[in-house]
Amino acid sequence: MLLNTLAVVPVLLALCQGSLAEKMMRPKFKEVKIWSDEKFVSHKVVYDSSDPHLNFSMEVHQELQDVDIHLEVRITNKVDSHYTTNLNTTLNVCRILGFANQSPVGRFVHGFIREFGNIIDNCPIAKGSYFINKFWWPEDPTTAMLPELEFDIIWQAHLLDAAKKRTLIMNDHFTGEFNVQDVNNLKPGIFAMLPKIA
Repeated sequence: MLLNTLAVVPVLLALCQGSLAEKMMRPKFKEVKIWSDEKFVSHKVVYDSSDPHLNFSMEVHQELQDVDIHLEVRITNKVDSHYTTNLNTTLNVCRILGFANQSPVGRFVHGFIREFGNIIDNCPIAKGSYFINKFWWPEDPTTAMLPELEFDIIWQAHLLDAAKKRTLIMNDHFTGEFNVQDVNNLKPGIFAMLPKIA
């Protein structure tokens, strides 16, 4: 009887250890290229895949009256490249900040991001340091059921003058893939972002 009990112990330990790891789809960056016009702004983007988290820091060298963000994203199924999603959009930072200040959803998202550092609150964007430390979007293990993906992201910032003339001040390019992997440091899912009710 004692031998049977002892034989079960390693199995239970293996099950307990295995339960710590969960399947999760996470990004793996292949190439990160960042550029900024040092006359206006300098910035750094660092991704730590072991934790995982993203660090972003930016130094604004002179006041920026108005800024557009241009984003191009291409996401491709690794198994079948016929399944591809493309996004190409331009957003005005000052309008987004206005939305963050006026909308309950905007205040919620803006407040969530603000917990991770010193972020831009209004326009014009004042000289100074802005940063986001150890930021990670909420995860959900259900994404492990999705097909693995490749991504290509271009992120640009354009300064707009009074005549709406555009000057490129930031130009970043990220490539990589989303892989399903065993993780033991799953970040809380999307519902964890909702305010707690006592």
